[in-house]
Amino acid sequence: MKRIFIYAAAALIGVWLVAASVTLWAQDPAGKAKAGEDVPFNVFNDLGGLSGLGGIGGGGGNEITLSAEFTVEKGDRNGKLSVHGVLAPNWHVYSVTQPDGGPIRTEIKLKDALAGQVELTGPFQPDQKPLIHDTGLFPVPSEEHYDKVTWTAPVRLAADFDPAQTSIQVDFKGQVCNDEVGCIDVKKPALPVQFAGYYEAATPTGEYRAEKSHATIRGQVEPQTAAPGDTVRLILTAEPDPNWHIYAYAQRDPEKSAKPTLIVLSDSGSLVVGTVTPSEPPTKEESGLPEEPYIYYYEQPVRWTIELRVPPDMKPGQYRVAGEIGYQTCTSTKCDLPTGAQFQSTITVAKEREAGQVPLAFTPSSYETAAQIAASQFDASPRLDLSQLSSTGGGAADSSFIIVLMMAFAAGFILNFMPCVLPVIGLKIMAFVQQSGASRGRVFMLNFWYTLGLMSVFIVLATLAVGFGLKWGAQFNNATFNIVLTSVVFAFALSFLGVWEIPLPGFATSGKISDLAQGEGATGAFFKGVLTTVLATPCGGPLLIPAVTWATSQPPLVTYTTFAFVGLGMGFPYLLIGAFPNLVAFLPKPGAWMDTFKHIMGFVLLGTVVLLLTFVPSHYVVPLVAFLMGLWAMLWWIGRVPLYEELPKQLRAWGEGAVFATLVGLISFGWLLSVMEGRFRETVEYELSLRSEATGGGVQPVVKSEGNELPWQPYSLGLLERAVAENKTVFIDFTAPT
Repeated sequence: MKRIFIYAAAALIGVWLVAASVTLWAQDPAGKAKAGEDVPFNVFNDLGGLSGLGGIGGGGGNEITLSAEFTVEKGDRNGKLSVHGVLAPNWHVYSVTQPDGGPIRTEIKLKDALAGQVELTGPFQPDQKPLIHDTGLFPVPSEEHYDKVTWTAPVRLAADFDPAQTSIQVDFKGQVCNDEVGCIDVKKPALPVQFAGYYEAATPTGEYRAEKSHATIRGQVEPQTAAPGDTVRLILTAEPDPNWHIYAYAQRDPEKSAKPTLIVLSDSGSLVVGTVTPSEPPTKEESGLPEEPYIYYYEQPVRWTIELRVPPDMKPGQYRVAGEIGYQTCTSTKCDLPTGAQFQSTITVAKEREAGQVPLAFTPSSYETAAQIAASQFDASPRLDLSQLSSTGGGAADSSFIIVLMMAFAAGFILNFMPCVLPVIGLKIMAFVQQSGASRGRVFMLNFWYTLGLMSVFIVLATLAVGFGLKWGAQFNNATFNIVLTSVVFAFALSFLGVWEIPLPGFATSGKISDLAQGEGATGAFFKGVLTTVLATPCGGPLLIPAVTWATSQPPLVTYTTFAFVGLGMGFPYLLIGAFPNLVAFLPKPGAWMDTFKHIMGFVLLGTVVLLLTFVPSHYVVPLVAFLMGLWAMLWWIGRVPLYEELPKQLRAWGEGAVFATLVGLISFGWLLSVMEGRFRETVEYELSLRSEATGGGVQPVVKSEGNELPWQPYSLGLLERAVAENKTVFIDFTAPT
């Protein structure tokens, strides 16, 4: 029995390796894609560790020149640390906020030896926004800096630290890339930071108004002097201009169209920080957007209060508090760009309390800074605050946590009846047939392992949602994933049709029905559940999409719990049948009809292959079909050696078949793919030329004739990226193809 499981695992891994090896091969082998073109995949350009061989690798060369400095506020122990990067022409470095799952992000850290002497009190922020675009290579966008960039972070120095006499060093790690050359890892483990002098502190005016924003922010701390054990109130007031509104407070940015107000403390001065409390509830309004059904805002002045408790044993003295506020102002028809401000003040602790107010000092900042600090604090918090569950998220915004879990369970149950799952329902029907005569304990355990396989995929999807921001079914937007999955399903179909034999649970080896005791095993049931769930993820329903969308914007514990309930709901029928095997007693007993059913399911799986081809980019379809023919030949060659033959003969057949399939794959995803890409580009260029002729030619602005005064221009990715990089407002007019 163990040999059967080993062969099954080897078969699946072999198919996956062959499919993965050819899809990961450089699909722009010469590395000659023009800058700005959307290259499908290039290992040497996009797997930075491989491309670093022979480059600066560990840090050196002139692709990027690094320097660093720090300044200190006069009369205080706070300062700013800046790292400057100057890039060679056509080279870029990735941002410090590059999402996981994409290129290597830039990381800047203080040396551990400085612990207790110098402390970062906020994240590093760039002086310019990165160029963000979707390369098609990763599930997340690429965030790139060109020419030069400066990252700055606030620091606090120890009382005995002499900035003019003591050296500071930082660790710099990142990756620089050139679309023509490739990528090089950059590591500067001891980048020296020079002291650049002192600067004047911000004046505590208690008021701030950002450029191109329609709200005034005011702030103060009260009382003027606090005694140990007292409560200090930090108050921020936002006053929108007439006909403008500001969005309600949220713990973090849910990354929707409406940007909530974020208030975070980066330095609490050893005081105990309470929650943010608004002076009144916000206005609630329907947005008409399924992903964000309601928006919450204030048209009148609103006051947010944070209570800071002074510990009873705090020594008298002055303690600095600092933080960030990020906000956005809008009317019913337009919005300002999100902006932010840094605020700070000094809290005086003495033996006796003294009434009064201390105004806050404001300096310009950005919404991104507040969002980054808020996200780090939110993710680091182990608490589950159920009161916040209805304030963010999507379709379940007004539901309680229990109701959302019920929705998730029901959505998982409904997935069993979706067309995406049909191809593998036959697997379970066959298993039920065999189980109907087995012991009750064995039937339940097999269904338990099947359900565990279901739930394992949902846990992986939850991990991708938490760590990489991947949404439900988003893996089907990845060409490599679709190619590998199509190859695996095609291999299963050929096994059902008798081209080769993979010891699938529930089916016989060597064309004969297995004994019941050697039917479905725990490993087979587990992987059958995995396959069922992977194929189910393109499908959704009226309950699944709202529940999953809501869960992906919640704390990790909530996300994992919700996804687990979807898996539990999908596995519920099988657990029920496992507990009550008589529910499948009406099915016929094992017999010769199973071979016919197996062949029918093979054709159903071939239909699934056609369905999966619809997820593959059009210029990949012909190369993928060509590769499937090579895979067919490989599996036919393997199938000529029965499973009862000696292991060396089987391994030889696998090796010979894999070599042939790999050669076919290299030709398919190399030469043939380049041919299809060329034809695709020619078709696109021809279509664009027809449209250009219809609109007068060239790329001059085309003004619509329907009384619209906006100067529209033909769409191009490069034009869009340039406009976004220049902080221009962009409207895109699009429609579905006719």
